[in-house]
Amino acid sequence: MGLQDRDYYRYQESPGTRGGFLVGLTPVVKWVLIINVAVFVVQYFCDKVFQIPFFVTTYSRKMNGEVSVHYSEYEMIFALYVPYLKTYYLFSQYLTYQFLHGGFTHLLFNMLALYMFGRYIERQIGSLPFLKLYLLGGIFAGICHLLFIHSYDTPMVGASGALCAVLAAFAVMNPNTKLMVFLGFIPVIMKARTMILLYAGFTLLMAIKGGGNVAHLAHLGGLLFGFMYVKNFLWLRKIIGYAPGDVPRDDSFGRFKERAKVYRGESYEEASFRPSEKTESATGDPKLDEILERMRVYGMHTLSDEDWRYIQKKREER
Repeated sequence: MGLQDRDYYRYQESPGTRGGFLVGLTPVVKWVLIINVAVFVVQYFCDKVFQIPFFVTTYSRKMNGEVSVHYSEYEMIFALYVPYLKTYYLFSQYLTYQFLHGGFTHLLFNMLALYMFGRYIERQIGSLPFLKLYLLGGIFAGICHLLFIHSYDTPMVGASGALCAVLAAFAVMNPNTKLMVFLGFIPVIMKARTMILLYAGFTLLMAIKGGGNVAHLAHLGGLLFGFMYVKNFLWLRKIIGYAPGDVPRDDSFGRFKERAKVYRGESYEEASFRPSEKTESATGDPKLDEILERMRVYGMHTLSDEDWRYIQKKREER
């Protein structure tokens, strides 16, 4: 396998590249970001600025103080809205609802999550598999939401379900990656595996508790789908696909047996993530092989600027 074939390098920009926020993004993540922001801008201006009836949602207060909401035709057609889904067979809603958002804050946090985690997963499994994971994860999340809710008169919008699938895939494929998580206003550094378990537990608790306007069951559905993809339940890896030669690691959560250890005199060394021994050079350059193997085993975030410069140099020579 040559340098150009390695998926985790395919979209990596060379050090020192300038050009703005979107330059370092992978193709699918970039276009999903653009489409989500564009849809939100169109919706906002058509509703708040131009007040086109098709986009306007109206609110009125009843005598008992309750607020009555009449959703816009735009939301009822493109959001996940059961009355229209059943009456007009708008199964397209399972896709379109993923690109609608209920407000700027909703959009901002979802797009930040896509930016932070989506680009790494796309590099690991490839662009087309990532697109399938994202969209199918959102569809599965929508189905889970509709299976267990009791009230169908509120449209569901947002990319959260799809992003939960991406987040779960990231955590299972990269369980030991350290992340900074804010608990309230307190930053806490924890492994991706720990973070996803805590988030899944919290989401399950909130789903059981009920109430609020957050689709916790959709989030749980997305998390479950991402986990099933990496673990290859229902042959999801074959359906969705993954980067050639880069089968997602699926040994996380399997902690029921003791890890293998290598004896080093009086001390032991963890051997779970040691680079594999090779009998021949994959690229013809031992130093390049060592860098790429380190990237594959420990993650691209462990590479130094010198490593990236060497990779870029070898790429330009080819």
